[in-house]
Amino acid sequence: MTFYDHKAERIAAAAQAEAARAAAEIQRAQAKATLLAAQTRAKEERADARAARVSSALRAVSGWLAGHVVELALSVIVVVPAIMAWSAMAAYGAKIYGPVGWGLPLFSEAAMWAFAFAAHAARKNGNPTGWLQAGVWTFAAVAAVLNFIHGATMREGGLADGVVMALVSVGGVVAHQLITAAPTRSRRSRAERRAARTERIAARRVTRMQRAAVRRAVGQLAADGTVRLLHTPGVVTLHRGWTGRLQLAPYTLPGEGADGPASELDGLDAELRALLADAVESTPVEARPEPTSTAPDSPVDLQESRARRGSIPEPARRSFDQLRAELRAAVEAGQVDPTSAESIRKNLRCAARTARQLRDDWTNGSGSPVAA
Repeated sequence: MTFYDHKAERIAAAAQAEAARAAAEIQRAQAKATLLAAQTRAKEERADARAARVSSALRAVSGWLAGHVVELALSVIVVVPAIMAWSAMAAYGAKIYGPVGWGLPLFSEAAMWAFAFAAHAARKNGNPTGWLQAGVWTFAAVAAVLNFIHGATMREGGLADGVVMALVSVGGVVAHQLITAAPTRSRRSRAERRAARTERIAARRVTRMQRAAVRRAVGQLAADGTVRLLHTPGVVTLHRGWTGRLQLAPYTLPGEGADGPASELDGLDAELRALLADAVESTPVEARPEPTSTAPDSPVDLQESRARRGSIPEPARRSFDQLRAELRAAVEAGQVDPTSAESIRKNLRCAARTARQLRDDWTNGSGSPVAA
C-alpha cells in the first residue's frame, strides 16, 4: 500500500517557486543593467555631440574673428556714433512729439542705415547702386540737419554743439561706406590707355558714318507697309557739307572698292556692254515715215519751236579695243598710271568696271605695255 506525502510535494513546489523567483530577479537585474548601460551610453553620446557642436562653433567664431580683425576694429567707429546719434534723436523726438517721439530715429537714423545696408548688398551681388547711394546721402543730410538743430537749440547748446552732433550722426554711415566700398580698379598701363582711347575714337567714327548712311539711304516699301533701308555699297569717307552736317563721300582706296580687283561679273558686264554697242552700230536706221497730214503747226508749237534747232546727237560708244588703244596712247604720253583703275577711269572717262578690266589686261600683259 502506497502513501502520498503532501509535505514533500509542498516542499518541492516551494523550491520550484523560489528558483523561478530567483531566475526572474536575475533577468530583471540583467535588464536593468542593460538599460542603465544604454542610458549611460546615450548620455555620453549626447554629451560628446554637444561638446563637438560647442567646439565647432568656437572654432568657427575664432576663425571668423581671426579673419575679420580689421572689420571688428572698424566696427567700433561705426557702432559707437550710431548709438550716440540714435539716443540723441530719441530724446529730441520725445521733447518735440512726446512719448511717440522716441521713434524719431527710425526716420532719421534708420532710413540712412537701411539705404547703406541695401547699397552694400547690391554691391556684393553686382547690381547697380546709384539710387541707393543717393538715398544714403539724402537721409544722411537729413540726419545731420536734425542733429545740428538739436545741438544748436538745446539748453546750454550752441553752434559748436550742433556741428559736433551733426558730424557724429553721419560719421558712422560714412565710415561704413568707406569700409564696404568697392575696391578701386588697378591703374591701366599706357599702352592699354592708348588702345582704349583708339577704340573710343573708332566707335565714334563708326557711329557718325552709320548716321550719315541712314540719312542718305533709300527705302524699299513692302506690301505690308514696312520699309527696309537700302544702302549703296562702296568705300566712303566723311566730310562736312555746306550746311555743316557730316555727309558720306566716295573715296578711292588702293585695292578696295572701285580700285579693287575685277571679278567675273565685271568681265561679263564689259562683254555685255560691247555686245550692246555692236548691236546698236549694226542696227540700220529706219527711214522716217512720210507725213500723212499737210496741215500747218499750231501757233503755240511754232512759238515754242526754234527755226534752226539741231538734232540731239547720239552719245559716242567706244569698244573695248578702242579703250585699249586710248589707254596705250595715254600711257605713252605719261598721262595715266596703268596700274591704277581709278587713274584709268578718270583719264579715259569710262566705267569703274571697265577701268578695272583694262588695268588687269595691262597687268597680265595683254595690253601691250610700253617698254621703258
